[in-house]
Amino acid sequence: MEKTYSLTAHYDEFQEVKYVSKYNSSSTLSNGFNIQVNPKKQAKTIPRWSRRETCLLSGLVFAAGLCIILGCMLVLKYLSLEQDGQCLDGCQERKAFMRASKFISNNIDPTISPCNDFYSFACGGWMKKHRIPTDKLIYGTIAAIGEHNEEKLQHLLLQPVRRKHRHSAERKAKEFFRSCLNMRDIDRLGAKPMLQVIEDCGGWDLPENPRTRWDFNELLYKTQAIYSTAAFFSMTVNLDDKNASRYVIRVSDL
Repeated sequence: MEKTYSLTAHYDEFQEVKYVSKYNSSSTLSNGFNIQVNPKKQAKTIPRWSRRETCLLSGLVFAAGLCIILGCMLVLKYLSLEQDGQCLDGCQERKAFMRASKFISNNIDPTISPCNDFYSFACGGWMKKHRIPTDKLIYGTIAAIGEHNEEKLQHLLLQPVRRKHRHSAERKAKEFFRSCLNMRDIDRLGAKPMLQVIEDCGGWDLPENPRTRWDFNELLYKTQAIYSTAAFFSMTVNLDDKNASRYVIRVSDL
């Protein structure tokens, strides 16, 4: 019985194995041994990625795309800031002139001849758009701008406090404004806060309730410095009428 050997034979024992491609599936080598060759080639399988590797690759692609988008946004923002910086030289004045000219053109009345009635020509458009409110005797552009600024200021004061430390001017202003709107606490406290202020200033110096330690200088200091209330006279700091390069203290009676 003849012995058969597979292709897994050791190379040192069978030197002819390297010539196996010259023989058929059941050929005989020169040394008399039979060799069996599988004519079917095994198909090479493409390695498949695991689910973890696929998720990792997807995350890397997403992160790269996000970085590219953020980079483009930063570049566009930098270019816009650079253009704004270049616009500072005379550009702000041109923008202001354009806004002013637009305001004037929107508020004139082109149907009226300026030679016949210049006031109606210049202010007729604004008067048609803005009627005098029922609670006011007069109304003009200054009053309208003031109302617009008050609306903006109210919107800012109602925003949440961002700087919450003790000496924050933002916190003090917003808390003071909100305290004026809290009608429940105002009704609950009644006249108590005002009575405390009067007591702090020395109280009522009446014949039926005389004050033995009432000090006029202390009262004047508290009303002027602490409560910012002018009593008997007012004191301000303004430019000197005779020399605009310096400031002077003005004291005037009430």
